[in-house]
Amino acid sequence: MTGLKFRRKVIMSNRSLMVNIPQEIAEAMEIEKGDEIEITYQEKSFTCKKKIKN
Repeated sequence: MTGLKFRRKVIMSNRSLMVNIPQEIAEAMEIEKGDEIEITYQEKSFTCKKKIKN
């Protein structure tokens, strides 16, 4: 699935900034509670991908 676009506000929790992942994106990426994601920052934007369990 491609082309999903959402807006989310950045929130503060325990002195960390957080952004919620919309359910539609979590389902498309097969992300579940406890999974790890890898975040890459480049040129004022970031991407994330699900870390594959070995």
